[in-house]
Amino acid sequence: MALCVDDERPPFSFVSLTGRARLDEDLDQVRHWATRIAARYMGEELAEGYGARNAVPGELLVRLSVDRVSAVAGLTD
Repeated sequence: MALCVDDERPPFSFVSLTGRARLDEDLDQVRHWATRIAARYMGEELAEGYGARNAVPGELLVRLSVDRVSAVAGLTD
């Protein structure tokens, strides 16, 4: 799997991660991580609701074991 995160603002930067992905269908794990992520972005008061909403059959947790990291900061400097 490859994951790239870039900063679209000048002077532009990015990080690229590559490795093996593992899919996890364990709804307890999906809920745990969905709740943690929701707490970070939506706040603690809404986290449980988002975690419950996202921990349903058909939703997956993707775990990436990183083998390689490539990053460039200030690409146009």
